[in-house]
Amino acid sequence: MPNEPDHTTRTAGGRALALSLLLTAVFDIGLALVAFHIARRLGADDRLAYLASGVGPATMMVITWVRARTLSGASVVILLFLLLSSAATFIGGSDPRLLVAKDSAVTAGFGAACLLSLVFPRPLMFYFGAKFATDGTAEGARHWSGLWRHHEFRRSQYLITAVWGIGFLVEGALRVLAAYTMSFAAANAVAAILPWVFLAGLVGFSIVVGRRARAAGLARVAAQPSSVVVR
Repeated sequence: MPNEPDHTTRTAGGRALALSLLLTAVFDIGLALVAFHIARRLGADDRLAYLASGVGPATMMVITWVRARTLSGASVVILLFLLLSSAATFIGGSDPRLLVAKDSAVTAGFGAACLLSLVFPRPLMFYFGAKFATDGTAEGARHWSGLWRHHEFRRSQYLITAVWGIGFLVEGALRVLAAYTMSFAAANAVAAILPWVFLAGLVGFSIVVGRRARAAGLARVAAQPSSVVVR
């Protein structure tokens, strides 16, 4: 694509992605698990412990906000997830099947939101890309936003968003199926593993699509060096 970053910039982008994933692992996952187990040791029931685990994603959202000096679209969606998941925690009382299945409502809701966002000027996964494919600074966010002027980039973002939407709808359905067809122990194990399996697959798909989009853009520019970029 025109004005694509050079090797040094791409290396910095890879480091930025690694840093974002590390911060996510530490706060969104690690701190959340620690908070959950501490709450349980202090006598909280499953629902209250689950609410306590929200401190991890909330902390990560604040860190992202401070680094970029703005509240990103991804952070807003994560905050919405926290609120919806907290509300879902108190639905259905102590039915263990619902404790396993309840998050499928949030998962399916995110999938539906992805598909719905396809009719808007920029699809939902574009904003998540800004969170994980940049260094989290205002400059990095501006660079990511500027890529939207390239046709290959726009097309890749719509494709990625569509596949993520379908993937999360399927994952939510499988979680509900497990909750009501398996023992509680087995269903709980599935619910803990399944999201990561889908996430790994979707992230891998997104990386492949992104690389192909970049290659197509570079090939187009090489073939038509005087072409004008459509805005």
